[in-house]
Amino acid sequence: MTAAQITWLGQAGFIIETDRSRLLVDPWITSIEGRLIDAPPFELVSDRIDAVLVTHEHNDHFDLPFLRRLAEAGSEALLVLPQPIEDQARDLLKVTPVRPGDRLQLPGVDLEVVPSWHGVSMDDAYTDGDGRFVGYLIRIGDTTIYHPGDTILSEEMLVLLEQRPVDIALLPINGRDFFREAEGIVGNLDVREAVRLARRVGAHTLVPYHWDAFAGNTQRPGRVVDEAMGLGGPHVLCLARLVPFKL
Repeated sequence: MTAAQITWLGQAGFIIETDRSRLLVDPWITSIEGRLIDAPPFELVSDRIDAVLVTHEHNDHFDLPFLRRLAEAGSEALLVLPQPIEDQARDLLKVTPVRPGDRLQLPGVDLEVVPSWHGVSMDDAYTDGDGRFVGYLIRIGDTTIYHPGDTILSEEMLVLLEQRPVDIALLPINGRDFFREAEGIVGNLDVREAVRLARRVGAHTLVPYHWDAFAGNTQRPGRVVDEAMGLGGPHVLCLARLVPFKL
């Protein structure tokens, strides 16, 4: 495959880069109340960025203050985001609205947009939001990386993904429960679901995310290792924040 590396920024944020392209996925840089993790250095997430991929509008995925700062710094990056939230990105970079089924090409990278199942609040959870919540299949050479943003699992989503090769699944693991949902916290896959989803789509590697950022909404990534070992795979890669990992 084309040489590539991935850097976890914390929460759902990643840098995925090849020798030809540098992508940001769901970067969350701005400090807000309740944040448990340090923000990555601005220089790390602003240098040579070709595209910013946003999965949905929650501020730990769609960081408007950071995007404004990136635009003010003169970045020429594309801002790829769901078409229903296009109006929230006025005057921010070169906006490229997408819907599930769309495909984009960047140097050395093919992108396919797929639906995710989430909610802006518990009032509209859990649906695909008619394209408001998306994930990305990121193909680099013969390797496909899957990043769904925030999501639970649906039959439609599973059928769609089983028809596409996935090698590396980046998946949220913080789960959901009655008490958090009663507080308006829209949840995600839990540990068991993430491992089984990765297995069903044929991923050889699972990278857990969305487990580290907010008090009361965290998870121990080691549980993913235990779950995967009990089933005989996939390989679980628990990345250290801000440390590049060569694929």
